[in-house]
Amino acid sequence: MKTGLFTLIGGMFLFTSVSVSAYEIYPQAVAAKAISQLGQEMRKKLAESMQKNGPAVAIEVCAKDAPNISSRIEKELGVTIKRTSLKIRNPRNAPDLDEKYILKTLASLFKAGGELPLGVTPFPNNHRRFYKTIIVEQACLKCHGDSIKMDKLVRSEIIAMYPNDKAIDYKEGELRGIISVYIK
Repeated sequence: MKTGLFTLIGGMFLFTSVSVSAYEIYPQAVAAKAISQLGQEMRKKLAESMQKNGPAVAIEVCAKDAPNISSRIEKELGVTIKRTSLKIRNPRNAPDLDEKYILKTLASLFKAGGELPLGVTPFPNNHRRFYKTIIVEQACLKCHGDSIKMDKLVRSEIIAMYPNDKAIDYKEGELRGIISVYIK
């Protein structure tokens, strides 16, 4: 009986002392969820705003709604999430050193005609950081396309909000940047 009681108590102690969160076991799944949520919510808001108000007003979605959406996702999932690029629009989205390394590597790969990773990918040597590439789609070109052909009102609104804007002159199918996630 003593052996059974010690085994039971020992087993309960072992079970409770080893429990870990799903975030620790499946950090890539958490990153994928965060990236998916941000992407879906941004697409929905942008599409609604573009349809209702046009691209000049939709700029505010990226400027004002994106930080709020990101902040909510960060709180819900225990992550840090941001959109970044080598050609930034908002200085708060500037890449850190690790992100810059990933972005330069991806840009070189794209320029050489290589295939970019499509899914959620871990940063090298960091099991708590992940990214997903952002590829320019047709709808993106209204605000990120050829600056000469861009609607004048759209361009002036962008310059008013972001005087040092570099996130222009993209073509459909090009690498725009990454969504970067850090699991806290």
